[in-house]
Amino acid sequence: MKRLLTISAIAVLALGTGSCAKPDADFVHDDATISAIYICTTQKDATGKELPYKEAGVIDQETGNVVFTIPKAKRKDIDLTAVKLRANVGFDAYVKVTKELGKDVDRTLYGIHDITEGIDLTVTAKMTGRTKDYHLTGKYAKE
Repeated sequence: MKRLLTISAIAVLALGTGSCAKPDADFVHDDATISAIYICTTQKDATGKELPYKEAGVIDQETGNVVFTIPKAKRKDIDLTAVKLRANVGFDAYVKVTKELGKDVDRTLYGIHDITEGIDLTVTAKMTGRTKDYHLTGKYAKE
């Protein structure tokens, strides 16, 4: 009985000291960058049926410039004054449109946009408040 009591006491002490470990530090999500961005629209085929069309923008992370270049062959099918935008951002980040058609705005990326004159976006990491600004423009390829 004495032996059982001793073993039980040692087991309780061993378990008690192991539970005082410090918790792992939480990962702070501070990524306020756009990893990919697309214009999403429709184009018409030869029969007039609308087909989805997606074009990726070229992102310069240093300057924040994003350029969408539509191939010359798609010029008549793709209207850069009426496109939807989809951006891939880090965990717990959000995108706001801050300037469109030369006017200051404060709205989400949802909806139809005119990217011919450029629009300004701000990506914000919610946990830290860190921000990054981007300027988007769309153009048609000359060749």
